Amino acid sequence: MRGVRLALAALLGLALASIAAPAFAEDAGGDTGEDAAAAAETTGAGPSVEKGAAALGLRTTEMCIDKEIAERLAIKRKRRGAVDRLFVKQARHELSLGGGYYASDLFSATYILSGSYTFHMTEETAVEFAGAYTTANADVIRALEDDRGQALADTADRIVFAESLLMWSPIYGKLRFGGTVMHFDLNAGAGVGVVDAETSRGASGTIGMGMKLFIGQAMAVRLDARNRTFYQELLDKRFLVNDSAITLGVSLFLPLSN
Repeated sequence: MRGVRLALAALLGLALASIAAPAFAEDAGGDTGEDAAAAAETTGAGPSVEKGAAALGLRTTEMCIDKEIAERLAIKRKRRGAVDRLFVKQARHELSLGGGYYASDLFSATYILSGSYTFHMTEETAVEFAGAYTTANADVIRALEDDRGQALADTADRIVFAESLLMWSPIYGKLRFGGTVMHFDLNAGAGVGVVDAETSRGASGTIGMGMKLFIGQAMAVRLDARNRTFYQELLDKRFLVNDSAITLGVSLFLPLSN
């Protein structure tokens, strides 16, 4: 009897075990995700993935910021750098005519007419070939004639200058004239030439400075001041003179467009 009871207890235990096994498997399957997460957290895999994603996000943000900064810097460099000029002089030919006021050391002031050809090698440098024509004003000479009681040479004789100069234009800017913005440059030049006159024949040195006000793409108004140094003979004496001239003129640039 005791053996039968033991056998029945064993069978009952097996039956209960077979019923509980699916439930245990179900519970185990339901907890798989949590257990995996717990296992990953335990091994440190979870934070590593999150850190990797965060690092990737930071790199993306940094790349966007770097690109934006680079674009801003490029715009600033473009503003600071050389920009296209509204009036281009490089590799162009300039023809000029002008007239103005001539002041002589030995003679009275009179008029002067000038003309020039300029080739612009760059925006800042150019070579210019110029000529000028004036006459000796007789006022001072007539006074000397009256004082000495002798007639001097023909004082109305022409004076001709021919010269070549190297021009430099270091300043380029703009100004408002009425309601219009106009562009200009300031230039300086130095060179040598010859003078042909009744009282002087020989070499001369020339220095000067000027301003050009550009109109459109082919015209300019120019204002020039020149000082010419040369020897001049008068009353059997030789003088080193510094004659000055101020001229206002117009220029035509070829070709007619930038």
